[in-house]
Amino acid sequence: MDLGQYKGMEEEGFWFEMQELAMALTDLVNKYDLEDKVISSFVVGLLEPFDDETSNMKAFFHYNIQSQDELDIIQDFMNDSYTPPEDAGPDLDNLLDGLGISLN
Repeated sequence: MDLGQYKGMEEEGFWFEMQELAMALTDLVNKYDLEDKVISSFVVGLLEPFDDETSNMKAFFHYNIQSQDELDIIQDFMNDSYTPPEDAGPDLDNLLDGLGISLN
């Protein structure tokens, strides 16, 4: 896809497509009539440096979670299944500085 025609609007296009993906996920769940069985968490963020130590994060999120227990299940699964990449780049902890994130 040639993004040249969207110069200056890349981020807006990205967020629009993220929204389309979330809607497609909902449509797929509905298509197979799995509304009562699916648990999901869809989060995408773009980091923008605020200063040398912190960044702001613009985020898109879509949850299909009905209770705190389901949220705990998703969080536990993510913690248990996460493996850092072997070729990890710089440590984002310094960039994010703990609580230095704002969701816009």
